[in-house]
Amino acid sequence: MSRSGGAPMPVALLHGAMRGPKGMLPTARALEGAGFRARAFGYATRRRDLAGHAESLEAELRAWLGSEGPEAIGLLTHSMGGLVARALLDRPSFRAWAPRQRMVMLAPPNQGSSLAQQLHDFPPFHWVYGRAAAELQPGPIARLAPPPDSCATLILVGGRGDSRGYNPLIAGDDDGVVATADTPLPGVSSEFVGGLHSTLQWRKDVLDRAARFLGTSEAG
Repeated sequence: MSRSGGAPMPVALLHGAMRGPKGMLPTARALEGAGFRARAFGYATRRRDLAGHAESLEAELRAWLGSEGPEAIGLLTHSMGGLVARALLDRPSFRAWAPRQRMVMLAPPNQGSSLAQQLHDFPPFHWVYGRAAAELQPGPIARLAPPPDSCATLILVGGRGDSRGYNPLIAGDDDGVVATADTPLPGVSSEFVGGLHSTLQWRKDVLDRAARFLGTSEAG
């Protein structure tokens, strides 16, 4: 979808931890059907930190869209992908290349993952998640800058809509993986869409809402 009557706005899609870009292909097709130019990008969740993911992602975006940069760029993220996007947006070189951004975050652990915090001393968690086990902790994420003023942001979250959620290991409402309370950002509250963490990026109602936000001047 073009916001100025020109070429469709590009939207970069970022998956969650221990997933890959292929899982975001249905999401990309849905956004392309809504008039955007969408592409899924991957990052090695087990081997690099958020800053390393962001550096690689910026290089891939420049290769995709050219050295001059787009008028505006969209980001649609799932889970840990939202943290990678925040690290990307914290890079001055990226903001100079793409000075206007619109981002939709699906179930992002913006305050750190309560579940990852509980599993911090459980060795198999680190064996499976690798570097991401540390990157998902509240401490490192607290040092991550919020999105800049140039980035309008929408946060969509799952859950049961009650005080119990799906996962008994997580206090309060949750989507099975991320606590609702872990998702907001300073000045950006979360919008409840309900449901399980693992399917948010494929649901038609969620993607319709994301497309409306990405394609308008609605404030985050």
